[in-house]
Amino acid sequence: MNGDGHDIPNDWDALVDRGAGGGPEPDLPPPSEMDDPQPPVITLMAVSWADLVAMLAVCTSTLVAILLLGERPTLPAFAWSAALALVWWIFAGSVLVVVRQGTPGMLLAGVCFNDHIAPRRVPGVLTAALFGVATLGLPGLLGNQGSVLRLAAAANLVMDDSE
Repeated sequence: MNGDGHDIPNDWDALVDRGAGGGPEPDLPPPSEMDDPQPPVITLMAVSWADLVAMLAVCTSTLVAILLLGERPTLPAFAWSAALALVWWIFAGSVLVVVRQGTPGMLLAGVCFNDHIAPRRVPGVLTAALFGVATLGLPGLLGNQGSVLRLAAAANLVMDDSE
């Protein structure tokens, strides 16, 4: 490329190993830990934060829609948009818990349940998630074993490595 003989490899931005001589092998955890990775405490707290952000995004978008319609958002509009955000979250959460084994915030934070959730447990899971939102993620401090979500779903929380 330049006259010094220092060529830049074609895959200079790749995060995969280049093969022999490409650098040290990454330290991988033992296979037993890779099968069922436990989410760290900060990630369990982030689950509730992500659910709150998802609801606030819907709330904000409804208020912006009111502004774009030429109206000024009044106090009843704030209550209406918050109620709409909650209804959206309950619908999206119930669908995602059944289909993807996690609430919208869980999936945004990269966490899911390790097993399918029985349909009769979905309301309890959503209630536990809303409790986490109302307390700003403080139940996440209990870790995976004491997690309110884990108890409501009767399934462990694991890191979601699907793409």
